[in-house]
Amino acid sequence: MAHVDETLAAYEGIAARYDELNARMDTSSLVARFVEAVDRYGSGGRRLLDAGCGTGRSSVALRKHGFEVTGYDLSPAMVATARRRPGAEEIRFLVGRLQEPPPGLTGFDVVACVDVPMTYLTDTDQLRQALTAARHQLTEDGVLVFDLNTIGYYRRMFGVPTVADRGDRYVAWFAESPRIEADAVVITQFDLFQRNGGGWERLSMRHVQRHHSERTVREVAAQAGLRVVAAHGLVGTSSAGDPADEDDHDRILYVARRSDPAA
Repeated sequence: MAHVDETLAAYEGIAARYDELNARMDTSSLVARFVEAVDRYGSGGRRLLDAGCGTGRSSVALRKHGFEVTGYDLSPAMVATARRRPGAEEIRFLVGRLQEPPPGLTGFDVVACVDVPMTYLTDTDQLRQALTAARHQLTEDGVLVFDLNTIGYYRRMFGVPTVADRGDRYVAWFAESPRIEADAVVITQFDLFQRNGGGWERLSMRHVQRHHSERTVREVAAQAGLRVVAAHGLVGTSSAGDPADEDDHDRILYVARRSDPAA
């Protein structure tokens, strides 16, 4: 099975329960970091494309910050969930891949990829295609803002098999890769065990991601006609200071502009 098909299958199968299983994720704080970057580096325009929007949590949060939001995602089931989300009534949701977005999405002041959807681009060619697509979606003075996991995060989170007790459920995860290397694919297995009557229900997911180092991001962005203007470190969803550190920080929040506005 191709990696992109595995990603689609994973999210199609979990869409109905995604928000429940990720209830601890502080999306509002993460979105606040994105908004800070947009306010600092952007043009002031409020037309925003939420690329890889999932179930629309980030889209609604961005809408609350005053943006006119359009969102799209790989998974039709995730998009269907997004359309039913309270607060999403004025948001347009579409289905498409980061590297093959729905047609006609142009003229945005901001393109945001919130909560690491670009980690599912498993080679540099896919990353280049996605960044090129984002470049064409932006106005001349627009900004692309996206986050990626650091190599330190992958090693801390998945280097050792882990089981977490969540009361009525257990979550186990580990990396299938014997070594977690920079600029390489990281395959992780998640298993959720939840009480169901007198027994237990098991839900399994396999995620195929890739670590993209800052050097790679800058090189591929340049190939796509973008210039990275900022790379801020995050620990969890909180700002961690600069410069971004691939070992100590959990994510890097990137900001990029079109390198040739006249093109």
